[in-house]
Amino acid sequence: MARRPRASSAGPPAWVPDADRLLGAAARRIRVVGSSTPVNLVEELARLAVAWGRGGGELPRFTYAPAQDHSDLRKAMDTAAERLAGQGELGVVYAGRAVELAAEAAICEAAGGAGCWAAARRRYVARDAFDEQADALAATWVEREAGAAVGDEDRVRSDDVRSPRSLVSRMRREIGERRLPLRVVIVDIAPLAATGDGVIQIARGRMLTRDDVERTVLHEIEGHAAPSVRAAALPLGIFAIGTANGGDDQEGWALARERAEGYLVGARRIELGLRHLAARSVERGAGFVETARLIEARGACSTADALRIAARVHRGGGLAREVVYLPALLRVEAMLLEQPALGPVLASGRVSVGAAASLASWARVS
Repeated sequence: MARRPRASSAGPPAWVPDADRLLGAAARRIRVVGSSTPVNLVEELARLAVAWGRGGGELPRFTYAPAQDHSDLRKAMDTAAERLAGQGELGVVYAGRAVELAAEAAICEAAGGAGCWAAARRRYVARDAFDEQADALAATWVEREAGAAVGDEDRVRSDDVRSPRSLVSRMRREIGERRLPLRVVIVDIAPLAATGDGVIQIARGRMLTRDDVERTVLHEIEGHAAPSVRAAALPLGIFAIGTANGGDDQEGWALARERAEGYLVGARRIELGLRHLAARSVERGAGFVETARLIEARGACSTADALRIAARVHRGGGLAREVVYLPALLRVEAMLLEQPALGPVLASGRVSVGAAASLASWARVS
C-alpha cells in the first residue's frame, strides 16, 4: 500500500507544480454548466410557460453557444493520468482528476448536440449504495412535503440592491464581514446563486422569502466560496482544481450545511426531490415533455416550475448532473459520522469523500 503523503517543510513532491499548472489550465477551460446552459434559457422558459398554459406539450427551442474543440485537452489529460498514476497515493488523486477533466471536456464538446446525453452518463455515474438510497429519499421528500402550505411571508426581489433583506444585499454583506476576496454580480441564471472564480452570481428578479435568502447565503458561502478561498492558500493545487468527484461531494457538503442549520425542509426538500426524480428520468431516456409531465404529477407547484426543472436536467441535451446531489449529501453525512476529523478537509476545497483521507495532511497552511 502506498504511504500517505505528509506535508513538511520540504513542500509538495517535485512533480506537483507541473501537475497543478497542467490540470489547473484544463479546469479553467472546461465549463460544463456554462457550455450546457442555453443562451436563450430565460426567454424560452417564458414562451413555454405561455404555450403550456394553453394546453399541449410544446418542445423547447433552446440554442447554445458554439461548442469548443477540446480534443487536444482530452489527449493531454489522458497522458497526464497515466503518468501521475505512478506517483504514489497523491499521484493517484491527481490522476483521477485528470481522467474526470477529460470526461468533462467531452461533455462541453457535445453540449447542445445529440452526443451530450451519452457523454454526461459517462461522467455522472452511480458510485455506491448512496445512489439507491438517494432515490428513496427523494421519493419520501416529495410525498411527505407535497401537502405543505406555501407561507404568506413577505418576499423580496433577489436583486433589489435597495433592500437589506434581498439576496444580493445579504450576500454582499456576508462577504464583506468575512473579508472574502469575492464580488457579487446579478445575472440571468437558473439557480438562485452560483459561485465561480472570484465571483458569486445572483439570479435576477426572483421573489424570495427570508429563509430562501439565508439558506442560499449559507449554501454559497459555507459550501463553495469559503472552501475556494481556503484552497487558494494551501500548498497543493488539487484543492482548488478539485479531485475526481470533488465537485459532486462539495454540493453534498453544502447541502449538509443546509440540513445542519435546519433549512432542508418544506419547499426546499420538494425542489431537491423533484430535481433528483427529473434527472433520473433523463438517465432512463425520457424526453423533455415526459420529464415535465412527471414533475407536474409528482408535486411541482406550477407548470412553470415543472418546465424550469425539466429545462435544468435536460440542458445541453441531457446533462442531468442533479443525480449526484442527494447521493453526495448522504455520502458526506455518513463520513462526518464515521470520520468527523475529515470534515475540515472537505471544507478546504473541492474534495471528494474518497480523496479526503489522502489529502488530510495537506489541508493545513504551514
